[in-house]
Amino acid sequence: MAEPTGLAERSRHLLGHARFMTLATSDGTAPWASTVNFVALHRPLRLLYYSAHTARHSRNVELRPLVSGSIYLTGLPGLGLDGAQFTGRCRAAGPEDVPELHRTYYALNFPDERTRRAWRLPEADFHGAGPRRFYVVEVLRWWLLDVDRWLVDKHDQRIAVPVEELTTG
Repeated sequence: MAEPTGLAERSRHLLGHARFMTLATSDGTAPWASTVNFVALHRPLRLLYYSAHTARHSRNVELRPLVSGSIYLTGLPGLGLDGAQFTGRCRAAGPEDVPELHRTYYALNFPDERTRRAWRLPEADFHGAGPRRFYVVEVLRWWLLDVDRWLVDKHDQRIAVPVEELTTG
């Protein structure tokens, strides 16, 4: 596999291949970070995940929908890793969105039908009295690790990438 080169291409590679993000939330008194399994949705850029609606990060999202997070991959050519950080607005999906999000999440996360069947939870788990909810993070800002700078002087910094560039190409 060829190494992605441009900032937008690197970002799309991360979004297409990483499956876990660290999501930072707050209840207004203390920060909280959680690792969640996600898939990327495009036009506009959104990150879809599910979680127990009683989890601390889920309760925090209900109180304060602004979130931040990070996504990374290891085992890549060159430096061996790549990563992004983002800010966004998160919300629980409404019951009218559950059927489409359920189908999309499992199709993107588990392309193999046999694996998908093994992992797929019932749609009823995601609304009403069910214990889980789908959550959608609308990505507002996006930064990539500045790999070129790191290779020159080991200075750890980020490069802003316009979000609209991540939904084209």
